[in-house]
Amino acid sequence: MYAVPTESSIEAHHLFPVLLLFTPVGSGPADRSCSPMKDTVSGEDRARRRIGARSVRMVLWMGLPAVAILVGFALALYMKPGSHPSDAPVTIPPRPIVAVLPMIDLDGAHNVAFNEGFIDEIDVGLAMVQDLELWGRVSARSYKDVNRDAGQAGASLGAAVVLDAASRRSGGRFRIAARLIDTRSGAVVWSGVQDTTLAEWFVARDAIVEGVASALGLRLGEEQRRRLARRRTDAEAFELYAQGRFGWAESEGGDLLEAMYYYHLAIEADSSFAPAWTALAEAYVALPRFSRFPVESVRHEGAAAARTALRIDPDGADAHAVLGEILFLYERDYSGGRAHLERAVELDPGNGNALTHLCELAMYEGRLSNAEDACRRAVEVDAFAFHAAWLQANLQKLQDNFGGALAGLDSLRSMFPEYLPLSADVLFTRLLVGDSTRGNEDLQHWIGLLGGTDDLAAELSAGNVVLALRRLTAVVDPAPADLTALSALLGDYASALEAAVRAVRERDPRSLRFAVFPEYAKLRERAEFQVLLSELNLTGVDGQ
Repeated sequence: MYAVPTESSIEAHHLFPVLLLFTPVGSGPADRSCSPMKDTVSGEDRARRRIGARSVRMVLWMGLPAVAILVGFALALYMKPGSHPSDAPVTIPPRPIVAVLPMIDLDGAHNVAFNEGFIDEIDVGLAMVQDLELWGRVSARSYKDVNRDAGQAGASLGAAVVLDAASRRSGGRFRIAARLIDTRSGAVVWSGVQDTTLAEWFVARDAIVEGVASALGLRLGEEQRRRLARRRTDAEAFELYAQGRFGWAESEGGDLLEAMYYYHLAIEADSSFAPAWTALAEAYVALPRFSRFPVESVRHEGAAAARTALRIDPDGADAHAVLGEILFLYERDYSGGRAHLERAVELDPGNGNALTHLCELAMYEGRLSNAEDACRRAVEVDAFAFHAAWLQANLQKLQDNFGGALAGLDSLRSMFPEYLPLSADVLFTRLLVGDSTRGNEDLQHWIGLLGGTDDLAAELSAGNVVLALRRLTAVVDPAPADLTALSALLGDYASALEAAVRAVRERDPRSLRFAVFPEYAKLRERAEFQVLLSELNLTGVDGQ
């Protein structure tokens, strides 16, 4: 049980955005966990401040009603009813589920990149706290509105408590006010204000993580503190890294090259900053999903970046996750990939990326019950885990539930209509169930995303499959694994085998589907295709 703040303490606990609005950064005492501010003000500046103080007192005496209106406005803007404390005691479960909302920028979105990078670091720190579960890391990004109800947002994310924060910045200093809210009662379990220099951003991060853990009756162990300390860097490197993270998140994968540019700059500023190396590796892995980026770059540069991150910080969960992904998807080292992914989950049980790729690996190996468990857990910790939901839909296809698979895939495509691999899955599943009308529509959509025209789809639909597939390959050059599936589903097995050889030789990651996905079932009956499967070292559901 945790005591609810008394009426006399409500102002200090719950009016933190108001305090941020009306108090200049650096004018108040720093949090006890932060370095105290040094007095570096000149005598002339002190004189100006004395004159300013008299003016402020005059304004306060003459304009108290106006100040009251401003405070009321700020309260209405930031303190929704669900955020107020309740009179009932707060009961926190033994293993609390926590969600962290995006930080409110009180400077008019000037510091949004830094704020997102800082909140990411809070996520990482809280994930290290034993017996604490962190949910909704991706889903929480949808709650950026300053008028949000923090308690309600946390409840929708499935959390028992939610961390809400706001920030202001002035030159090289910044102030962050944070509060931990019980999502059922709206009571504030903990709050604190961190006032420090930009160069010591990590002091504020550590203080917030420690404060939240302590308020929940938990603590960071010494090993966890050392792990968190290894993520420290200077202000320049951190801001460059944060800019890259922000650009990638905002563009939904569309501006990865710009993100990589900032990661390289961050590494130039501090080559010992492991998160920048990890983010660079993640960007390399993501590039082939959005373009025909050379796989060799992922295998070499991406893997090298991930390994560098792990040399600096051997316990970096995200670095283990991305290296595991590279090993099994591109190197076909399934046992090595699984070991790194499992280590990532051991270090961070709510790591959605690692859980999702454990699901994917188990699916390709034909271990469908293990795949279901991993995907279910990934969606549980983050309801907006797109990749996990996508894999769940495909799992239904592997279990011959084509109706359920189509429903899931169609739902995801309605949210991401431009994502090419997802549209390919919709098309192949539609063809498997024999829906030629909708299949033709899906074929036109898929070819359009590839940059082709409707006449290519019309040629394929007209039945002249061999010539149409040749022209399709010449004009738009789809991923070889997808061309394999389409050719097989249209009955051109010679073209399918030719494309399959390309997919395996070029290490197309979707070629790992050859062993299990039903669109390749007819090919698995052929000896030539079995030779390719042996190169992939996968047996799949047909070989269990």
